[in-house]
Amino acid sequence: MDRSSIEARVRAVYGLMGDPKAYRAAFSPEIVWHVPGNNPVSGEYRGEDYFTLMPSRMAPLDEWRFSLTGVMVNEKSRAAVVHFAVDGLRRGKRIAIEGAHMIRLDESGRIVEGWGFTKDQAALDDFFSA
Repeated sequence: MDRSSIEARVRAVYGLMGDPKAYRAAFSPEIVWHVPGNNPVSGEYRGEDYFTLMPSRMAPLDEWRFSLTGVMVNEKSRAAVVHFAVDGLRRGKRIAIEGAHMIRLDESGRIVEGWGFTKDQAALDDFFSA
């Protein structure tokens, strides 16, 4: 995959968040996702756990608005850094935070591994510990 097709693919995947079936198809069955921090969501999720266990640990999300703000691509590694902003409400706690995902794609353009980063980990830990 070349640089522009990687960026287009990444942007397309993040645009699928409202379509669970299409979103799931954009990930490898062997997905490994690393969530930082010290909260109930923190940890490593493999395969189906990414789609079931991780969201169950995030719940309840009364609001969760995710805005993609930028994508940087490493063509040689089929990898990208995705910058975003999130506004959320959970159990009476509100958060507005910037973060990033570092993702790696497989040969077919599916996400096979991802790492999360946030500008304020303590705030995110507090949000998900409520």
